[in-house]
Amino acid sequence: MSEPDTRPPGRGDLLRATATIVVVAILATAPVVFVASYGHLPVAVLIAVIAMQSWIPVGIIATTRHIRQQRRLATAHTREEELERRIAAGAALEEQLRRELLAAQTDPLTGLPNRTLAERAIAAASAVAAPLTIAFVDADGLHTVNANGGHAAGDQYLKAIAARLLHAAASVSAGAQVARTGGDEFMILVPRADATALRDAIRVALVRPAIVAGRRMQLRVSVGIALSSGGNARHALAQADAAMFTAKQAGNQTLVYNADRDGVPELDGTRPRVRRRDVEPDLDTAARATDGTTPTTGLVCSLDEAATIANALWLAYDRWAAVLQAEPSDSAASTAPAETIDVTPTAEGLDRTAAFAEAEMAKYAGLARRISAAIDAASEQS
Repeated sequence: MSEPDTRPPGRGDLLRATATIVVVAILATAPVVFVASYGHLPVAVLIAVIAMQSWIPVGIIATTRHIRQQRRLATAHTREEELERRIAAGAALEEQLRRELLAAQTDPLTGLPNRTLAERAIAAASAVAAPLTIAFVDADGLHTVNANGGHAAGDQYLKAIAARLLHAAASVSAGAQVARTGGDEFMILVPRADATALRDAIRVALVRPAIVAGRRMQLRVSVGIALSSGGNARHALAQADAAMFTAKQAGNQTLVYNADRDGVPELDGTRPRVRRRDVEPDLDTAARATDGTTPTTGLVCSLDEAATIANALWLAYDRWAAVLQAEPSDSAASTAPAETIDVTPTAEGLDRTAAFAEAEMAKYAGLARRISAAIDAASEQS
């Protein structure tokens, strides 16, 4: 079935309508002329009247219908053009929104997916209990690179790390995904991959130095890797985070999660309290100021470390005590050559030094006694 013609009326349509009227007029007047030529004028007039009452209204009606039809076609054509413009505008808006959405989910520096897409992949794996190997990567040394070469050098450093991580992930699985989840943090998600294989691939990818801001530089990262064996992938992410912190403490290591070494995260994903700064201080054994004029602080350390601190304080005490035992020199009895400088303290200088040494001795002795008391109290409780 052919589509109706929706072209607007033009000059050709107007000429066709005029020709239709002319033909109707000729058909109407031809009998009149024929009869009149034989001298039957009244009959010709009668025929003309009849023709005018029949053919001419028919022509007018046909012309009117034709004009109306052309107007309807013109209106339909205008509507079609408007609809096409709206469809084109909608398609352009949809494409713009798609690009903006893609940009919002992509890291502008490295071109990697951002945390939003990584979280979506982790949620999808958890929903269907799909095994997912997760590597949590922290770039080390970024602050130093920024300080020495500027933030442009830091950007190159991060891009170089991203490229190496992409290579490592692709060597393990074609379905691996690398995301930049923070300023100096990356994440590698590999479906059904062996954690050891991913660890080895990352180590191999980062073994070679890179050129950053014109300088040959070793890329340094701390990596923790964990596997969700068809369970909660978010809990596996927390395990990888705990292993990454252990790797960072060890210094630029790539470690597979070990519960005995890294601790067990909570079900909500929070890291286990294995760090010293996460331990609540014991207020009974905390070192405190005694005069009440300075702020107090809690002392959080092991007994061995506290004993080391106390020993260091007593050594400092002994050093200042030795200063007090120095004897003043007699400048008149000095036998030093004239061209040398005698640095032996005088009585006045020694008095000033002694006053300072006594103040330092009191400070170190007071700290050492309080820490020793805290050590004794903790030892008795244990």
